[in-house]
Amino acid sequence: MRPLLILCFLYITFFATAQEKTKTRIFNDSSKKLEADDYDQTFTKTEIEASYPGDSTAWAKFLGKTFRYPDEAISRNIQGVVIVQFIVNKDSTTSDFLVVSGPKKGGLREEAIRVIQLSGKWAPAIQNGRQVRAYKLLPFTFKLFKG
Repeated sequence: MRPLLILCFLYITFFATAQEKTKTRIFNDSSKKLEADDYDQTFTKTEIEASYPGDSTAWAKFLGKTFRYPDEAISRNIQGVVIVQFIVNKDSTTSDFLVVSGPKKGGLREEAIRVIQLSGKWAPAIQNGRQVRAYKLLPFTFKLFKG
C-alpha cells in the first residue's frame, strides 16, 4: 500500500513542475529574431517545455517500475521534496543533473537523480518551431505513510 501512495504523490508532483530562473541567457523576447546560433544555447523558458514521452500513464508506469524509496530514509523516517534540475538536449538525451533542494541525508537526492538518469529519451523543448536544449526542473516528493 505504501509504494502505491508514494507513486501517487510522484505522479501528482510530476505534473506540477515549473521551470525557474537559472544563471543562463534567457531567450523569450518575441520581438527579437533569433539567430541560428542562438538555438545552440540552453533555454530556461520555451514555448513548449521538454516532457517525458507519452502521457501521464507512461510516466506513472515508469516510476512504478523504477522508483525505490531508499532503505536508509525509511529507517530514519526521512521525507521531503527533492527538486532536480537537468537539461533535455535537442537529441532527446538528458544531462547535467543537479539537485536544487531537498533533504541531504537518507539517499533521497541520489534516488531522484538515478530515476531521471534511467528515464531514457525525453521530448525536447520547442522554441519558434525548433527543438532546443532546455533546463527542466522536476520535483520528487518522498512521503512515508504509516499503516
